[in-house]
Amino acid sequence: MRRFTLLLTACIMLITHFTFAQNSEKITRVLEYKPAPGQHINRLFPSPAMSDTYANALQFASNCLVDNKSMLGLGAYGGYVVVGFDHPIVNVPGEYDFKALGNAFTNSSEPGIVMVCQDLNKNGQPDADEPWYELAGSEYNHSQTMHNYEITYYRPEPDGQKANIRWTDNQGGEGVVTHISFASQATMYPLWVTDNSMTFKGTKLRKNALLNGSTWTLPAFDWGYVDNHANTSTNDKVGFKIDWAVDDSGNPVHLDYIDFVKVYTANVQEAGWLGETSVEFAGIVDLHAQENMAVHPPVGENFITLDLQNTTTLAGNPLAANSHWTDTYAENVYLESQNIIFSHRTGWGGTYWDGFTISNRADNTDYGTGSSEGWVPNQFGSMAKGGVSGEGSNYLVAYWGSYNDAGVVDVTETSNFVMFNDGKTYKPTGMYVTNAPWSYYGIKNGDQFARKFVQGDYFKLIAKGYAADGITVTGTSEFYLADYRSVNPVQWKLHNSWQWMDLSALGQVSYIQFTMESTDSGTWGINTATMFCMDKLTVEKVNTTTTAVENTKTINAYRAGNTLYNLPVGGKLSIYRVNGSLYQQTEIRHTEMQLPTSEMLIIRITTNEGSKVIR
Repeated sequence: MRRFTLLLTACIMLITHFTFAQNSEKITRVLEYKPAPGQHINRLFPSPAMSDTYANALQFASNCLVDNKSMLGLGAYGGYVVVGFDHPIVNVPGEYDFKALGNAFTNSSEPGIVMVCQDLNKNGQPDADEPWYELAGSEYNHSQTMHNYEITYYRPEPDGQKANIRWTDNQGGEGVVTHISFASQATMYPLWVTDNSMTFKGTKLRKNALLNGSTWTLPAFDWGYVDNHANTSTNDKVGFKIDWAVDDSGNPVHLDYIDFVKVYTANVQEAGWLGETSVEFAGIVDLHAQENMAVHPPVGENFITLDLQNTTTLAGNPLAANSHWTDTYAENVYLESQNIIFSHRTGWGGTYWDGFTISNRADNTDYGTGSSEGWVPNQFGSMAKGGVSGEGSNYLVAYWGSYNDAGVVDVTETSNFVMFNDGKTYKPTGMYVTNAPWSYYGIKNGDQFARKFVQGDYFKLIAKGYAADGITVTGTSEFYLADYRSVNPVQWKLHNSWQWMDLSALGQVSYIQFTMESTDSGTWGINTATMFCMDKLTVEKVNTTTTAVENTKTINAYRAGNTLYNLPVGGKLSIYRVNGSLYQQTEIRHTEMQLPTSEMLIIRITTNEGSKVIR
């Protein structure tokens, strides 16, 4: 009995341990250590006994940095260390996400640059195809900051003679890392490195060393660097925001989280008897260690998320497997789901459509150049082979009629927009988007209309919010469906899976319009197929007074044929075509009204007491 009790107690303690386990706010792994030559290398960092092999050098680095136990020297310009954590560091918009610690104090700044990376394949390692992004600090755009800098250090010959370390750079410069008098080690060139040269690349900051008489000072830069301000400084000096991330061409990059941090020495300078400037790195502190990554789409009773699996209320008919909406080319039809109406229009005798259609096709084949079938009959796919719910599930395909929209001011006269059928305004939260195959393969390979993308190209989806007048813009959000702007091809993106597009910047809206922009454009506009796929559009309910509330009890109007009856005098009548465009808007002066056309219409009646939609 005693033995059973002890085992049960142990099990309870173990369960309790796992239940209340928390993320560590500190470094938990050191993945790579590659210092440049410097006065402390092979002497303090690592110790002489740990400088013989790379495995020992990496172990030494781990002993220093795991749990932020002590500090680690990185040597002269470019020397670096890569660290990891037991969880992703979450990007909390508008806040500092982590602190980076060093050994700085007043007038003793040896700044290091911070880079970040996501573990996209979740294997626990920063792989060659997982791009690194610099967190742009205060000096990033300074006229003396040099990007794409490269330096090479050379092993002394013969080695082991306390020789200076010669270097050359890609700017035609050359110099040495001086083996200063108190550097007691035989060589500053890392002993475990077998190659006769070491090359480092990155951003080089301007020199900060100043000589006043016989005194050297190294004043700090404003913000955004390691070993730059004292660790006790406020977050605006030692804190870092993931939102500072930029690609190798300086373009901002949005990252919801990061998994790895790289720190490297950012100066090429010596300060007399102080020797070379070299970072001492002492750890990372995650400022939101217990923060969960954002849930997309957000959940809760205050949010409405588009449910495309409920097709009986969308397009009026369920979709068969591996098909698309049969009425895509039909006139006088519209798409509606929950409280959202999606624009849809046709033309040219049923041979043209734009706006939105629904599909569940799982085919993402390239029907471009070399295909005998062509894109027109095969334009209804998504690169994800289905919606967010999985392969073969429903999603929306959107085609932006850019030519027809040229010069149009009123959003209700454009091709691609959504509006709400209850007369209320909403705050868009976001939606999932991905490339349609026609656009994707035109970008990747080129086709009879579009050219293959090269460095500098991009394909962008733009969302704009509009107020009730259909003209006033409330906000704009953008998402790069293809982004080749970086000089580094590893950082290029061409999405073939569902990605969350943040729409919170749109504010409080009555309409959301979608347009596109491509660097592959000509006399007749965009050559890239102006298509994209959408799913899970999510909006937040607004608790303040809106344009109206749905109130069918106080508004008893109804339609019989082409006549409206029981209209509330003094109210407002808005008549929309089935593609969502505004046909007529007027004040109600009589209880009955003859409709101006026999076509299918969407009629919104609004009064101070509420609103009602009649179809």
